[in-house]
Amino acid sequence: MQLRPYQRAAVNAVYLHLRRFDTNPVVVIPTAGGKTPTLATICDDAVNLWQGRVLILAHVKELLQQAAEKLTAVCPNVDFGVFSAGLGKRQTEGDVIIAGIQSVHERADELGHFDLVMIDECHLVPKEGDGMYRRFLADAKRVNPHLRVIGFTATPYRLDSGPICDESGPLHEIAYEIGVMDLIRDGYLCRPPAKAAKQKPDTSTL
Repeated sequence: MQLRPYQRAAVNAVYLHLRRFDTNPVVVIPTAGGKTPTLATICDDAVNLWQGRVLILAHVKELLQQAAEKLTAVCPNVDFGVFSAGLGKRQTEGDVIIAGIQSVHERADELGHFDLVMIDECHLVPKEGDGMYRRFLADAKRVNPHLRVIGFTATPYRLDSGPICDESGPLHEIAYEIGVMDLIRDGYLCRPPAKAAKQKPDTSTL
């Protein structure tokens, strides 16, 4: 699979960040912009170039299925397993494990050592507190104190707490970001049509 220019730029930005800093980066690509091929390319390099082991985390089975499909297309030689109650699989062996956070949040020891954790829809990871993601990452870091985390999202902001990147949280800074209008301009996303409503809203009291 040939990456689009901005997807390749995102991969390169992640590698530069991991080399230069000890912090955990975030990649921001709009919905339908293709986060998963970027994620799969990093998996391929981590396993085949650096002999690492990778965990991909997501919160719904559809994202797990999508990750499995892209891994098969991008890096068919990578041995991966799936751990998800929703998909009826509990595989713990493989260079890459694709897992639902609900299924593994108390199983870091069972899954074993990982060099890299990649989180799809990482805006769901709270900056503080004791949620499933925070508990799992803390346990995984006890298994491997040198664990690195990469987040992928289209919305690096939470309405309840603001930007998802924070020095004290599990995700620290945005390494790469491209906007919707950029992808529309370059022909990767279509421009959404706008239609007038039948009734004009009353804004007189606003």
